[in-house]
Amino acid sequence: MIHLPVDDILPDLCEALARCGAAVLVAPPGSGKTTRVPPAVLDAGLAGDGRVMVLQPRRVAARLSAKRIAAERGSAPGGEVGWRVRFEDRTGPDTRIEVVTEGMLTRRMQRDPFLEGVGAVILDEFHERSLHADLALALVAQIRQEAREDLKIVVMSATLDPRPVAAFLDCPVLETSGRVFPVERIFDTRSEARDPVDRVAPAVRRALSASGEGHILAFLPGAGEIRRVGRALGDLPGAGVAVIPLHGGLPAAEQDRALAPSDPRTARKVVLATNIAETSVTLQGVRAVVDAGLVREPRFEPALGLARLETVTVSRASADQRSGRAGRTGPGFAWRLWTEAADRRLAAAAAPEILRADLTRAVLEVLSWGGGAAAFPWYQAPSEAALAHALGLLELLGAVRGERVTDLGEALLALPLHPRLGAIVIAGHREGCLEDAAWMAALASERDPLRRATGSGHSDLEWRLDALRGGRLPPEADRGAAAAVSRAARQIAAVARRKLGGQRSRRVDEETRARLLLAGFPDRIARRRAPRSPRLKLTGGRGAEQHPSSAVVDAELLVVVDLELRERGQDPVVRVAAAVDPAWLHTEEVVTQRFDPGLERVVTRKVTRHQDLVLSEEVTRRSGDPSRAAALLAEAAAADPRRALGPTPALDALRARTALLRRAMPELDLPALPDDAELLPTLCVGLRSFDALRRADPAAAALAHLSWPQRSALDEYAPEQLRVPSGAQVAVDYSVDPPAISARIQQLFGMARAPAVARGRVRCRVHLLAPNNRPAQVTDDLESFWANTYPQVRRELRGRYPRHAWPEQPTTADAENRPRRRRRS
Repeated sequence: MIHLPVDDILPDLCEALARCGAAVLVAPPGSGKTTRVPPAVLDAGLAGDGRVMVLQPRRVAARLSAKRIAAERGSAPGGEVGWRVRFEDRTGPDTRIEVVTEGMLTRRMQRDPFLEGVGAVILDEFHERSLHADLALALVAQIRQEAREDLKIVVMSATLDPRPVAAFLDCPVLETSGRVFPVERIFDTRSEARDPVDRVAPAVRRALSASGEGHILAFLPGAGEIRRVGRALGDLPGAGVAVIPLHGGLPAAEQDRALAPSDPRTARKVVLATNIAETSVTLQGVRAVVDAGLVREPRFEPALGLARLETVTVSRASADQRSGRAGRTGPGFAWRLWTEAADRRLAAAAAPEILRADLTRAVLEVLSWGGGAAAFPWYQAPSEAALAHALGLLELLGAVRGERVTDLGEALLALPLHPRLGAIVIAGHREGCLEDAAWMAALASERDPLRRATGSGHSDLEWRLDALRGGRLPPEADRGAAAAVSRAARQIAAVARRKLGGQRSRRVDEETRARLLLAGFPDRIARRRAPRSPRLKLTGGRGAEQHPSSAVVDAELLVVVDLELRERGQDPVVRVAAAVDPAWLHTEEVVTQRFDPGLERVVTRKVTRHQDLVLSEEVTRRSGDPSRAAALLAEAAAADPRRALGPTPALDALRARTALLRRAMPELDLPALPDDAELLPTLCVGLRSFDALRRADPAAAALAHLSWPQRSALDEYAPEQLRVPSGAQVAVDYSVDPPAISARIQQLFGMARAPAVARGRVRCRVHLLAPNNRPAQVTDDLESFWANTYPQVRRELRGRYPRHAWPEQPTTADAENRPRRRRRS
């Protein structure tokens, strides 16, 4: 067996595990840690009679590393060394080294919280900081701390800062160097604005010429770019160079073909790969790497409950990992399709997935483990918003109630699916249509093979199902994606039968299939803003726009399966949806009251809604809760009391009378009357509109704030009216200072002095009116008027008004309200 650099540190690693029970191993790519550490732990007896479980972040890495360990130990895969990944189990009763993807370990711990039969857990490539790796580390550490002191833990990485993990596990760090040959890095000197993917094919051709021999490994962000570059290199197979794709959506046989050993001198390969080839797996004989410098990562937005796949620039750690693939077996080259200036700006490492991913499945795992999601001892805690969204969705799915996992939640955990998809499958199993549900879950999770096609009907999934299951794919269909959907559907159906129980599946109608979708996407209901309009409103309040390819054009309500986020600030696009009957939804009727400014009244609003999405609305003037209506009316009126109440002369007069006595007779101890806003709660009782409020009596409401003695004093010392000598009652205007009365001159004959209020302390101003009720004189000194001014007024007016009395001695004359009959002189 070939000696590898990590072999030199294996004795120290085993000694550290025996002493501390845990260790962090930092070893560069190519050092052999993936294939040599698990057997060393097993052979040293550190796992006791149990298995060594090795966690890999990807399925292809799990399969390949298991096969290599088995080959080095001279055994067949599935014997002493096996693997378990989603939908595939190659282990047996004799398996001692079990390589699994991270989600498999968490499911194992849910079934067996003490990990019986497992003696050691090795987390490989931890620097990738996948969500499942973080969760697995926290769970395994808790098991070891609380129940299994004998359980050994090894965390391995090529580029990880080991200190935080070592502190979390309270364990030592071991480091070793690798056997890495020099790799010459060649940067692009052209503009960074050009699409790097367009530069990959020319760079591959240069690499083939420059390296002379050996394979070429090109890194691209996704399967679409791989196909694009593959077409651009379509002439290479004719020159004896195989162009082979490698990404997670390919069947295992095709992935193995890309990684299968071949003589790099006589059978050269160009492998076009995503970051699946960045770690764990090794393509032997690579002499040149071409790196577009891009990676596709999910970015979850809790506020919208949506994840978007974003193409982002790789981190420095990832770029170095990729370049290192060219230096495994000899000197190599790495074409970095970005400038040296851009290289200096690369982030040191990618953000951990727990800070950018949908946590719904992870939170369900944590809640099933026991305790609350926030209190769980995460290796790195996620955001509160992401946790809240995950909990909210699990509640809607019926998987949890108050952070307690329900029977449905436990069933969801048994399926290797996102809880949304699991809910569809479980609903299908309940309805006796598991096959249909499996196909729908596959279509909802895999790349859409009919993205460029347009169908018809009430469901975008319906015509996709018909096309895929009937083998009637249109020319624009993505055949590779269609095969992946078909494969996933079969796998989902098979695992569901094992976990949920076998059943005879029946075909169901379109309505039933739409209801299955609703089971997985209860929070994705959209209502059309207008008939046949592409503009929609989603639960949560966000707007959306229906893609022209969507067939669901008539339905008012839709369940949305594929919601594609666009640039920030733009509404997301609905590509795949199905019509929904309102009767299927969990709705509630909410009766609310609000003040309508246009109507100037409180109206009652009856709303039927699904979650926060309004399905129907009725606004009436009928009364709801009278006390609530009064409060709303008072609140609206308080914003502008004068407008709400209209003119209030009686209230204004009452306030003026009170204010006069408070100044002139403080011994009465009269209180200040409340202002308009303070009166509104009382005035609005039993009312619903400004119109009714304007007919109310605010003066009476204000007067109620005075005691009976105070009201008597007000009437006595600041009367609303005064009697004049003619016997008439004339109003006193208290809005002016001093108060004033107005009366015709004839009504005041015999009054020697101006009247007074406030027990004589405030003399009134008198407006003496001519017979035409226009002021002839205004005076505070009535004596002076009679003596000095009246003779002149008498001369001016008696000719114009001969029927009225104009005596020469007004202070002794009889007052009159109306002129009496007089003899002509």
